[in-house]
Amino acid sequence: MKIFSTKPEGNDIAQYVGVDYIKFSISLIESVCDWMKQNDKVAQPLLANIDLLIMISKKYPTDANLLIKKDKVQYWKSVFNEWFERCGGKIPAKYRDGIKANGDELFDELQQYGH
Repeated sequence: MKIFSTKPEGNDIAQYVGVDYIKFSISLIESVCDWMKQNDKVAQPLLANIDLLIMISKKYPTDANLLIKKDKVQYWKSVFNEWFERCGGKIPAKYRDGIKANGDELFDELQQYGH
């Protein structure tokens, strides 16, 4: 095994952990988007998954920039917005605007990554 830094991922076996987590996150987001397009439930796990992808992207920005496609981020945002249009009225009023604002912020932040 080759070691090339003191970071936890600083060896040839662990160096692609960031790639694996980003790929997993993207596949999970894609699955959630498929589910959200077909439901009218108030529940939506998309923003939590986007938030985690952002956290991983901050730790592994090079990998994120290679794996995240800006057009996919726009697609995910459109799925969220379409869901919000259908279901926003079911969200308690005291949370509704905050959820929408949080979604907009998360998608804007994620848009910094990718190509």
